[in-house]
Amino acid sequence: MQVHGLVWVGTRTPRFEATRRFFESTLELPVGNERPHFVRFDLPDAGAVEVFDARADPYTHFTTGPVVGIQVSDFDRARTELASKGYALLGEAGGRSGDYRWQHFRGPGGVVLEIVDYPNRPPPRVPAGRLHITRLAFMGIATSEFEETARFYKDVLRARTVDEETNVIECRLPDGSAVEAFRRDSDMDHPYLRTGPLPGFGVRDCRAAIGVLREHGVPVLQTREGKWGGWAHFRAPDGCVYEITDRLEEP
Repeated sequence: MQVHGLVWVGTRTPRFEATRRFFESTLELPVGNERPHFVRFDLPDAGAVEVFDARADPYTHFTTGPVVGIQVSDFDRARTELASKGYALLGEAGGRSGDYRWQHFRGPGGVVLEIVDYPNRPPPRVPAGRLHITRLAFMGIATSEFEETARFYKDVLRARTVDEETNVIECRLPDGSAVEAFRRDSDMDHPYLRTGPLPGFGVRDCRAAIGVLREHGVPVLQTREGKWGGWAHFRAPDGCVYEITDRLEEP
């Protein structure tokens, strides 16, 4: 499987209107498409954030928190490889051949993820809003299936390992985004990674972006700064925890 990077995040929530307002008015992401019970927000790198109303949408298997989409270069081969390695495909593939396609699957520890085929992905645009969001840059998972998740990152996604210890692994994908796993209930576990995979948005200046979130009354749960940059966890109206970070270089 040849992976490019992170391109999509979807959340299913009964607090649809509040979550919609959050992504549109607080994070200031432009609306790309909407219909009753659904809205898509466009990211500057042609990725997307999609919000589904839990009272009406068909994705009842979105039960492990936000679902993160991973762009692959050979969609059909990736589907075959996932199935052959025992990762259950959930439903049929969506979209059209030669255009945008997606396939949900159950990854390590039962976490629901997605592979994406995006052959005509447009070039990046200017960062969005006052937070200066650039892209989906990070996915973190706290899991009791730590070894399986580490193998998935290294052997299935073929991500480059940049740090690996007993209780944490950090890998990089070709677009510069990071995927990390933390052994649950260990000294490296983050206390807020309890709402499923944690998606992280790249920003130009994390400290300034934290200020914008606090202006809007967004609960900022944890922050970290260092010479390499910083990150912050915050809770959105869907009840899930997300991240902003300026520590990851763009490709």
